[in-house]
Amino acid sequence: MTIRLIEASEEHLPAIARIATSSFHPNTDALSRRLFPPHLQPKDLPDGEAAYDWRFARKAASLASSESHLVVAVDDEKESDDLIVGFSLWDAPPASGGDSGPSKEIQCAALDKEAFNEMKKSVNQDAVDTFGEQGIAGVWHLDYIGWGLERAAAEGKDCYLVATEAGRPLYMAAGFEDLRVISILGIPHYSMILRANRS
Repeated sequence: MTIRLIEASEEHLPAIARIATSSFHPNTDALSRRLFPPHLQPKDLPDGEAAYDWRFARKAASLASSESHLVVAVDDEKESDDLIVGFSLWDAPPASGGDSGPSKEIQCAALDKEAFNEMKKSVNQDAVDTFGEQGIAGVWHLDYIGWGLERAAAEGKDCYLVATEAGRPLYMAAGFEDLRVISILGIPHYSMILRANRS
């Protein structure tokens, strides 16, 4: 099996949304359960599947953003519907600081908007606590580990993320260090950094 990385295109969005929906399914991910609570789920879909359209729209917004870099992992030995076996989403530093990634609100009746806004507030506050008022301006922020480590290193930029308990060992193995534990909707997450000038 040979897996190659390529820049994502619109044709990859259904697979990316499918992978994101299954990887962060409310039945296995506590934060997703808070974002997509049972009482908001439509009765005509299996629990958690209503997140697909929201994740699709968010990844489409990232694909269209000049500050985001969406990469897919392709296994050419798979059937055409299963060629995409993974993806990574990197948010480059916005020129003005502040929030990276999609900023336009994406409507989804199954999403607890109050919980989503509280999550964003917690993550944005951690960026201010880490980097000061400029937030994540000047660092590369990744949602999933991948190709961007080399790009950030070439630019001499730090990489910053907030990891789940499940994802933390992967980031530690890649050289990230813990900054602090933060609570997002009562769920512990790890503020982590990979410094460009580490010795």
